[in-house]
Amino acid sequence: MNDGVATRTDTARIARLRLHPVIHRVPDSHAYGMARGLTAVRGATIVEVETRDGITGFGEAWGPPEFVAGYEGFVSRLWTGARLTDHAVLFARVIAGNYHLGVSNGLMALLSGVDIAVHDALGKSLGLPVHALIGGRAREGVTCYASGGYFTADPARGLAAQLDRFRGFPALKLKIGHGPADDRARVALVREALGDAVTIFADANGNYTRDLALRSMEAIAPFGIGFYEEPLPPADIEGYRALVAHASIPVATGEALYTAAAFDAMLAPRALDVAQPDLALCGGLTQGRLVSQLCGLRHARLSPHVWGTGLGLAAAVHLVAAHPPYPATTHEPEPPWLEYDVAANPVRDGVLRDPLTPCDGVIAVPETPGLGVEVDRAALARFGTA
Repeated sequence: MNDGVATRTDTARIARLRLHPVIHRVPDSHAYGMARGLTAVRGATIVEVETRDGITGFGEAWGPPEFVAGYEGFVSRLWTGARLTDHAVLFARVIAGNYHLGVSNGLMALLSGVDIAVHDALGKSLGLPVHALIGGRAREGVTCYASGGYFTADPARGLAAQLDRFRGFPALKLKIGHGPADDRARVALVREALGDAVTIFADANGNYTRDLALRSMEAIAPFGIGFYEEPLPPADIEGYRALVAHASIPVATGEALYTAAAFDAMLAPRALDVAQPDLALCGGLTQGRLVSQLCGLRHARLSPHVWGTGLGLAAAVHLVAAHPPYPATTHEPEPPWLEYDVAANPVRDGVLRDPLTPCDGVIAVPETPGLGVEVDRAALARFGTA
């Protein structure tokens, strides 16, 4: 029996790590984005982890592929030969032993992808879905909001032309941040077109100072806004604390925060109402689970940010599935919303054989082992040469 245990432990070790860059480009005339600027490129890195007994797990690292590529050799040397079950311990050792590198960088993005891939492989090796590894299943389905309403290079592709993409979802998010008057006009257009039943979220992508954010909130609050995302730059913690104290709309932020420590720095002083970790950037499912627990401790809401591939979306589905509805018990007043980008995004659906898609705004929680999605290797090759 001891020999068998030793063998199983040995085969659950990481044999190799591979990075698969994925890129999708559109013509510059079709560029779209936020108040800070537009983009014509979507990109990420798919991280593949293979164990010694041939089990493969996949994850996603945020950002342009070159953002994380420089850390590949460093991370591979540290993780090759490691046990899957030691992922959290190794993560802590890497960060503690290389503290001078900081955490707001491509190293953390790559470690995020590795962490997601390890969870996928570990779930497959144990025959369990990822949500069972991070706390269990608190809900059968995850409620999504449609994320879009982008600023565009081509006026013909502007907000009015994007309205149909919101239909069928219980909530939506649109971009604002070009000034309070413009914010009001954009929100008013959506409310008039889609009616009062839909919940509206607004996202300024940190383009305001505190005084302008307050003026913007005053302008759009009459339209019933569910939360106001990134009113200020992510580093302005004191500004967020002062803003939350006077805001007429719940404040959401977190897509640019690396590790749970950054969320704790904002949750402890009540500098946000809704935490938005991006698992492909903040440290993966391990750090995402810590953010979920911090939200419970600080009585804040969780709403993961997702703007990459289908693997990041799948990881976020499992995190939300495992997030307890605390302090609620049998009745959850509002779900932990999951972002679902409704722009044309081939790297989200195209890298998977059977992508996770909402039905009436809800994604069913996968019950198959691991993340519950299968990567299309031909698509990885295709997007890698785009």
